[in-house]
Amino acid sequence: MWLRKGCAKRTMMRFGQPFRNHNAGHLAFHPHAQPGDADYGLLYVGAADGGSGGDPLGLAQNRRSAFGKILRIDPLGTNSANGQYGIPDDNPFAGSDDTLGEVYALGLRNPQRFGWDRETGAMYVADIGQNAVEEVSPVTPGANLGWNTWEGSFRYVGRGGVDRTNPRSDPAMTYPVVEWARGDPLMPGRQAATGVVVYRDDRIAPLRGQVLVGEFVTGEIFAFDADRVPAGGNQSMRRVLLRSGADSAVNLLTLIRATNEQQGRTQADRADLRFAEASGGRVFILNKHDGVIREMVPDAR
Repeated sequence: MWLRKGCAKRTMMRFGQPFRNHNAGHLAFHPHAQPGDADYGLLYVGAADGGSGGDPLGLAQNRRSAFGKILRIDPLGTNSANGQYGIPDDNPFAGSDDTLGEVYALGLRNPQRFGWDRETGAMYVADIGQNAVEEVSPVTPGANLGWNTWEGSFRYVGRGGVDRTNPRSDPAMTYPVVEWARGDPLMPGRQAATGVVVYRDDRIAPLRGQVLVGEFVTGEIFAFDADRVPAGGNQSMRRVLLRSGADSAVNLLTLIRATNEQQGRTQADRADLRFAEASGGRVFILNKHDGVIREMVPDAR
């Protein structure tokens, strides 16, 4: 990771990735923070567990490792070990002897995307599961999201899956607010949770106050209520379908394939869904396969 300051390029930190997969997924400044807010100018870094499968090195729960964490740093500070960035004084483990001061939350497998609620400040992360559970979880200072002891609400028992007995039985863990099984027939094949946008605009009334999350591969979009998140519990979610003109309501992958056909291109076999939130609360949907950026707008029908 490097930062351009003026005309100079400065390396802030490097990761010695032990395996080739599960690289860092997302870097972002809190987009709703204002000058004077504690988060203003601070950079959040999502770092996956280092790769392979099942976190064989136990890095997500290793408090002295940056892997499997969300880090929070000050790009303009200098009090880090290498002097190239700062560790904010209000970080949950700043000054700790057994945990890196950069750590904001731990116990993540592959934090694909995270985002904030512009009205409440709540933070959510979409964390890709191993073989059983995809999850979207709240992120609070010092939270432990459980991996690789837990996958979603269930004890992780290796690549074979999870133990469904005694779910959510460790009060020290932060469990998902929504999750779904890898075997869900709506999303056949490989799956990966992505997101996260909290819709606070008034233009699409049914989505007002909803957290938008997605399935990266199939292009399915879901929503859950941002204002009724049960304390320590799970919430239901609703499917969000898209319409282009007078076409039937479908998922993103179907729209991509229709565009591919018009373009004379081979139809995509995956969506690679991404969300982007613009100023004023507008939400855009991106993908890698048809060159189209789509804005979510009210259904004209």
